[in-house]
Amino acid sequence: MNQNTKKFIFLHDKIKELNSHKLFEQGATFTKEELKVFMEFHIYAVWDFMSIVKSLQDFICPSTYPWRPNKYTRNGIAHLINEIVFSEESDVDEDDNYFSHFDLYVSAMNDVGADSSKAINFIENFELHEYNLSEVPKESFKFIQNTFNCIKSNKLSNIAAIFTYGRETTIPDMFSKILSKIDKKDIRYNNLRLYIRRHIEVDSSRHGPLSIQLFNYTCENNQDIFDEAVEYAIKAIEARILLWDGVLKKIKNIN
Repeated sequence: MNQNTKKFIFLHDKIKELNSHKLFEQGATFTKEELKVFMEFHIYAVWDFMSIVKSLQDFICPSTYPWRPNKYTRNGIAHLINEIVFSEESDVDEDDNYFSHFDLYVSAMNDVGADSSKAINFIENFELHEYNLSEVPKESFKFIQNTFNCIKSNKLSNIAAIFTYGRETTIPDMFSKILSKIDKKDIRYNNLRLYIRRHIEVDSSRHGPLSIQLFNYTCENNQDIFDEAVEYAIKAIEARILLWDGVLKKIKNIN
């Protein structure tokens, strides 16, 4: 199977474009009002990441009984997914406080006075479609739509692609740039810095490399499967760029 395709090269070009987004240009740190905007857009991406992880878990190590061993329990992939679910849903800080990363993000929003209520209402009513779309930033909604379109493809390789290249291997560089824009002396941002550091540390050292193994395995050395999955990864990166475009536009409107 050829991985050095034009589409795969294009994917890495789009990742470079994402990581050089104007939102994260060097200069002044985000003001409190700018951070509120950023977080009110980004919380939807924090949530839909968990939907990606849980869909992978459904494929690889489903919570059904009677339990049966499968190929994933023998090659480390079940371990990877369970490890990620464990850290995302039940992390613990140095004071033995337990939290999901989503709950940590909501706490970080509350610290700076950002409004998390609209996103929580959207999430609670998502499956029933009983939410007020006017309360959701359109770029955030398009981001979620793109994610769930991929999940609904019901193909493990496609979901692994947006997980690996849309999240795990891309987040460390992107989040490092975000972290550099946050005032390191302001204690109101402690929870936000903790959330970001958690992802930089784990994704760069462990989950990123393991996710590449996951993606390669799910492609089954099949060119058609690989090419289709890469298309989904490209769409995920493009959706993230549009999300940051929306944040930047809103920030410019308040300044």
